[in-house]
Amino acid sequence: MDQIGNLELSWAQGYSGGKANYIDKDVICYLCGHNIKFVAEDGAETVFNFPGEGVGPFAAHSLSRCFAVAEQCLNPKIYVFVYPTFRKLSILENGAKLEYSQLFFSSSDFLCSLSGIPEFELTLWNFQNGSKLCTFALSRENIPTSLSFNPGNWRQLCVTTEKTISMLTIEQSDKYYVMQPSVVQFGKFNWPYNRRVRLPPTDPDIEEEDERDREIPTRASTRMTRYTVDVPKAAKAGLVGEMAEQLDDIQDQTDRVKPVSQIWTPIGDLYIGCKGGQLIKVDGETHKAQVIYYPPKVPDTPGSRMSSAGIQRESMVDMKQPVEDVSDMLLEGSVNCIGLHKRGLYCAGTDGTVRLVDVKSSDVNIIEKCHIGVPVTSMAFSPSYRHLVLGSSHGTLHLYEPGAPDSLKLLKDLHHGLFVGISCLPGNEHCVTAREGGELQVWSIDKGHLVSSYNVGVPVFSIACSPMLHVCALGTAGGFIYYLDLTNVEEPRLIQGVKVYEGPVMQLVYQDEGRYLLSASEEGHIFIIDGRATENFKPLAHTETCMEDAKGEIQAVTTYTDAKNTMSVVVTHNTSGNKRMGANCLTTFEVSDDVMRDLRYNCNSLKYDFKDKSIKKVSVKLAVPSYGAAISEGNTMFTMAQNNKAVQQHTLPRLEELPKDLRKFRLEPVSEFQGHQLPGGRVLLSPHHKWLATYGADGSVLLRTIGQMDKTVCITPHDYRIGGVKCMAFGEDSQNIFTTGYDGVLTCYSWNPPLTGRSYTPTGSGKAKSAIEAARAKKSRLMTSQKEENEHLANMADWTPEDIMRPSSDKIPPMSREEKEKVKRDEALERDEIYKTPTPVPEPDATWLQVQELESFKEEDKQYADVKKNLRVSIRDMRRTLQSMLKNNETLPEIEQLNRHEFDLDIEEQLRLQAEADQEVERVREEIEFENLAKMYLREMIKRECWDDMVVKGRAVQAFNSNLEVSNFPMRERLPETVKLIEKVTKRRQVEIAEAKALDDRHIPMPKRKDDELGEGEDDEGREQPSTTGSLGYNISVTDILGAQYGGGSELFYSQFELHSREQKINQIVLLEDAIYRIKQVFNKDFDELFIKKEQEIGKIKEKNKRIRKIIADLDLAEEVIEPSMGVAEKPETLLTVEDDEVKVERYYTPEQRKAIEKKEKEEEERRARERGDNQRERALNQMMGGVLEIKKEDELKKDVPKPAFMTQKDENDWSEEEQKLAKDYEKKVKDLQEEREKYRKQLETELRKNQSLIQEGMAGFDEMLNTVFMKKIKVMMVIYQEELKILRLRYSLLVEEELETRESELNRLVEHKKHLKTLATQAVMETRKNVDNYREQYDILLAEDKVMDKAFKREFNDVSAVQQDQLYRLFKRRPRALKITRGEGDNITLPNPFADRPSTARQNAQSKAYMDQAMDDLDKQSNCPEGVEPQVWERLCMYRRQKVENENLLKLRAHILAEMQQFQQKRQEEDDQLKNDIDSIGEQLNKLRDDRTRFNLNLEVQLLLKQGQVEVDAGSFIHDYKDSALIHRNVVEDLNGTIKQLGESKIASMVESKDFRKGIIQLEWEHKKMLMVIEDLQNKMKDVQFMKVTREIQLFLNSPDYEGRKSEEVGKLELTILQQKRIHEKTLDDKNKSLRDLERTIKQKENDNEQLLKELEDLNVSVHERRHIEQVNADRRSDAGSEKRYQEIVQRRKLVDLAKAQAQEVAVLRAEVERLRMRTFPALVQVEH
Repeated sequence: MDQIGNLELSWAQGYSGGKANYIDKDVICYLCGHNIKFVAEDGAETVFNFPGEGVGPFAAHSLSRCFAVAEQCLNPKIYVFVYPTFRKLSILENGAKLEYSQLFFSSSDFLCSLSGIPEFELTLWNFQNGSKLCTFALSRENIPTSLSFNPGNWRQLCVTTEKTISMLTIEQSDKYYVMQPSVVQFGKFNWPYNRRVRLPPTDPDIEEEDERDREIPTRASTRMTRYTVDVPKAAKAGLVGEMAEQLDDIQDQTDRVKPVSQIWTPIGDLYIGCKGGQLIKVDGETHKAQVIYYPPKVPDTPGSRMSSAGIQRESMVDMKQPVEDVSDMLLEGSVNCIGLHKRGLYCAGTDGTVRLVDVKSSDVNIIEKCHIGVPVTSMAFSPSYRHLVLGSSHGTLHLYEPGAPDSLKLLKDLHHGLFVGISCLPGNEHCVTAREGGELQVWSIDKGHLVSSYNVGVPVFSIACSPMLHVCALGTAGGFIYYLDLTNVEEPRLIQGVKVYEGPVMQLVYQDEGRYLLSASEEGHIFIIDGRATENFKPLAHTETCMEDAKGEIQAVTTYTDAKNTMSVVVTHNTSGNKRMGANCLTTFEVSDDVMRDLRYNCNSLKYDFKDKSIKKVSVKLAVPSYGAAISEGNTMFTMAQNNKAVQQHTLPRLEELPKDLRKFRLEPVSEFQGHQLPGGRVLLSPHHKWLATYGADGSVLLRTIGQMDKTVCITPHDYRIGGVKCMAFGEDSQNIFTTGYDGVLTCYSWNPPLTGRSYTPTGSGKAKSAIEAARAKKSRLMTSQKEENEHLANMADWTPEDIMRPSSDKIPPMSREEKEKVKRDEALERDEIYKTPTPVPEPDATWLQVQELESFKEEDKQYADVKKNLRVSIRDMRRTLQSMLKNNETLPEIEQLNRHEFDLDIEEQLRLQAEADQEVERVREEIEFENLAKMYLREMIKRECWDDMVVKGRAVQAFNSNLEVSNFPMRERLPETVKLIEKVTKRRQVEIAEAKALDDRHIPMPKRKDDELGEGEDDEGREQPSTTGSLGYNISVTDILGAQYGGGSELFYSQFELHSREQKINQIVLLEDAIYRIKQVFNKDFDELFIKKEQEIGKIKEKNKRIRKIIADLDLAEEVIEPSMGVAEKPETLLTVEDDEVKVERYYTPEQRKAIEKKEKEEEERRARERGDNQRERALNQMMGGVLEIKKEDELKKDVPKPAFMTQKDENDWSEEEQKLAKDYEKKVKDLQEEREKYRKQLETELRKNQSLIQEGMAGFDEMLNTVFMKKIKVMMVIYQEELKILRLRYSLLVEEELETRESELNRLVEHKKHLKTLATQAVMETRKNVDNYREQYDILLAEDKVMDKAFKREFNDVSAVQQDQLYRLFKRRPRALKITRGEGDNITLPNPFADRPSTARQNAQSKAYMDQAMDDLDKQSNCPEGVEPQVWERLCMYRRQKVENENLLKLRAHILAEMQQFQQKRQEEDDQLKNDIDSIGEQLNKLRDDRTRFNLNLEVQLLLKQGQVEVDAGSFIHDYKDSALIHRNVVEDLNGTIKQLGESKIASMVESKDFRKGIIQLEWEHKKMLMVIEDLQNKMKDVQFMKVTREIQLFLNSPDYEGRKSEEVGKLELTILQQKRIHEKTLDDKNKSLRDLERTIKQKENDNEQLLKELEDLNVSVHERRHIEQVNADRRSDAGSEKRYQEIVQRRKLVDLAKAQAQEVAVLRAEVERLRMRTFPALVQVEH
């Protein structure tokens, strides 16, 4: 195949919303799959096929007109190409191991790359020479979201992640580069770079703690001193290293802003857009940042869309009013893409709107907006900033002109989405593709332009174009096949739609000549459809792929038509259920013209399902699972193996060659050839069946000829990482190959396209001609039928899918056919009529197969109409009979009636309902059993945890007469490990005590002073105050130990003043826990005794209650008997058993249990009957002793005296003497019986009261014992709590020690890390210093050479005269003027480019060099040569001067580099000093930590038990705070109190004496003050009388008889005066208003005059500027003869002006002096007060 020629890329189409940039003034470039696409603004397109391995990130440089593309492979490279020649500029290597994630250019000659896993390094390159300058490692925790260079300063970069914003500064020392990071600060505090600074929260109302508060410890110390030990949170969590640094981020649950985009300003500031719509501004100098805009909050009310407008941090304006237009605000996703323009900041994002934000003012306002309608994922300005390109993930590119909202232009609209297939139309001019969303697109083959598109509105799964006519068939998700007329490719139209499946149509394949269309789906049916428009694309017949027991998903369908017009079809399918395993079954059949002529004969039924024998259908298993299939002549089939990815060739067996048992037959491959690298793919034959193409997931396409399968041509149009090639198609003449991939890209490859300048090889030319000739022959063969079909196709009307295909929620679903039939059936039954099932009508969305089934049902109805009628009549008669039987059954007696279900003739339905009921019962029973099982498991777990594992079960004892209750201590059995630990600690402690005692015996005790003998915590006898367990010292008496009184005493406790080491504290904890255990054991013994006593007391009460009940029964009293019993708390084991009386519901018995119970009851009744029948013992007892064995007194007293019979039979008068005597004896006996009964009654009452009192006394006595135990329990609990408090304090101290150790480990790690950095920094300083010294030496040498060159000028030109030598020297010293780049230079002042005023350094250098070369050329012109100088001398001077200028420029460059190197050295030295300071600071922290640790171990915390009154500290609100308190001895306080009392008594005595003496003095002073006040009062009265003045008013009042009338006259005169003044005021006001109107008219006139003058002034300014510009242009062309004269005139005028200014100042000074002298002699009148 490689002998034919080469396959070259002709064009490619596809855009997924990736980065689109300008590479020229009007050319846009973006990635298009494996290629780079270039699109001009006028629509011209160019594609560049990237030659590297895989395509990674992409970047474009619009100023240098180059682009960079990274490979995507192991050890990838970066290729830099020049546009438009696509010349390879450089290759950048060794920047990453696995992948690159981003590339971005600076505005000069530098490129920065970001590697992915595992390095995450930023690498700086010089892409002009391909050199690697420096690298910087980023954090691997957060992936960068945006990176960019500062366009005005390539030495600044910004890197943003979702959690950080970092600024990088590139520092340079000659050829050595380094990136120095600095963190962007939020707030007022400046943090170092290694400090993690959190981004601000998304909600501005969240009050966040200050960043400095993050290191402040939060745990308060429990020590009663001012000293505390503080450690960071990481040390408390036990974290060291990176985890300690990440603790704050892990604990931070606040939603924070997530930067996604950034843009630089000309002054070096930075705007950052966030995912949530926030805008951040970063100061480029101070690196301070603040959020200048927050998006509006979501409203609380459901009716409104927004509750507030944006919040601006700078202006602090809170806009709470609802905003209706959302486009006037920046919302979430609105700033995913931002760009800077001179007019402001352009923002775009997922909402599909471009907004211009005014960021110059304090408020963030939207001043321009344009709605695009699709989400924006890419935005870039043209080099002139006059156009803006906007890319969308929907596959569109828009052009927008800033400042013109109506200028939006659609550049490309490719409808991005996954391709499902591709096919070519007849004529080899257009190809057709379909996307998953239902978008059909028509492309031109020659240029790749999108001709038209049509959306069918439903998802599409397959596509096929007819080779005969311009029709495209689409297989949809709903089972429809849509046919589109493409006769006019610019206006596709839908002409037909047929539903053939319930599920999606997965495969569509046309026969070679387009006569038949084959379709396949997941259901396993293959339909053969007429492909001609004259037959209205009618489905013809169908067949299944394989046997019923081996159905599977169809994976490939291929056809081949031989010379006899017989179509062979091969279908491969997968029956394993795993799609990745490939097809394991194959079905083949043949369809000939004879079969298609008589379908009714060759089909099994009216459903038109082919007979297997008619189509020679064969289904076999494949020996090797494979992908794809392609059948060629000679029954040869090609597939791709699943196991070794090779291309296999099979020979299809004929039906007569197959064995009878196909289950064991496997189709083996005949031969294998080289395949692809990854499993999966497809196989395709060219239209002339001579070339075989394979494509798959590895992204490559292999082409080979059928005759030479071992020689291939390989192209890689798509990337295997995205999924590789999805589908492929040949052109009609096989000269073009079309591929589509999972990347949404369509490519076209051609054999030796004309633009490449290549041609076919001789062998290839013949094969190409054969393919072209085959296409021509096929076209001529189909020309007649094609013309007829196209004419019929053009006449077909447009077809619209029915409404049922697009159901709406507001429509009421119609009644189904079954429901309608049921209603009619019920009506017929009610009327007792014969119901006839209506003729079935197909549903509107029925498939073709369902329609054919209904047609077959109609045929059967016609054939068996009479039989069905007879059956309906019989059924009606049976129904009537049953109804009459039911009526008769209702008239029968109840005992003779049958149940309703016994009339049910449908026994199967009865059994089915019974089975369903049994299944439901079984399901419910199973659920209940599972619930019971879960509850039983939970019960067992609780019982085992709280009861079985307890050695001492928890129980309580309750009082008889109160609610008092005392419980014991539930205790578990000690574990063997715990017992061994206690024994170990005990033995160790005994050894320590013995050792300490031995050491004390060897020392001589030193005499102590009395003051020293009584220390803190000791009493008068020198003993320490008792602790609960005596852990304060050894010399404590056992009787004084509170814990020992309750069984917790021990001599093994450490003193609380000796617990310094960790082992001691652990041992003390073990001993204290053992003491607590023993205390509980002692109390539990007392509790058990108390419990036994209660049981005994209850037993006694029960014995007494028996007698009491007997007495109450004998006395017939209504008193209640006290019956105490044990409650549930006292006998908790009763909770573990459930008694029958506790169950309130009726117990359920199974039938077997019921039978057993009935049998037992029957046996019991029989036994009782037998006992009642003949019991000799009872009969003898009743006859001989009256039924009792012992005669009781109370029983005898109950018997009455028998009354003689005569007393009832005879009257008293008829009694005889004997009878009278018997009557008197009877009365005496009755009286004695009554007296005996009364005596016995009193005896019983006495006994009753005695027993009741005994019971009450016993209960009261037990309650007193219980109260005593309760008080003991309180004290025991106090002791236990105090010991547990000690344990908690010890454990806390152990925890603090662990935290201190963790902190020390972290500080040691930091020290080692800083030392390592310090070593590197020191080496860098030394190396930098060495480089600076070497470079300075080179600079000094160059400077010396320059000076030598200046001095050697005369020696170089010693062959000329001295006059000429001077002239030449002046010319030698002459230099061009330096280029001044002003803000308004050139056309930059009119450009909207914000960076036009600040060009890049590379552009400035290029402009300066070009200007200098041009200026030197001007100086070297012959016209500048002085007269008399020979041309050879002039040329030598020019060369010498040019060399001198070059040396001077080199010196300037070297001086600049040297200054940079010195600055670099200084920064490295500062870093070294900073690291040294950091190491010293960490060392200080370590020393402080060690001091704190030592102080913590020495400054022990001692727990004391003080009595009430010994604490003289004021109590706090809840917990006492003793940090500012001191513990002193009791005697000190008592002595001080005694001294205070003595001093107080003496002070009181002196105060009483002083009080009595002062009392007399005060009395005398009071009398003296009283007399003085009386004198002063009399003197004031005398003065008032003497100084009384009589005024004229008083005299007038005294002398005038009518004083009131006089006053009224004066008031009238004043009123007249006021009226006169008002009239004068009004007149004056009118005059002033008139004058004001005149002045306003004058002002308006003056304003008009001023406007006219301003217009004239503007014209004059324009003229002046034009004159000035002309003068500046012509200034260099004029002669300089009068310049000196003009210069002298200017100097003279300047001097005169200065002189005039000086004289004016002197005159002003003299005038001020004159004024001062005049003021000195000016008379002043001062008012003198009298």
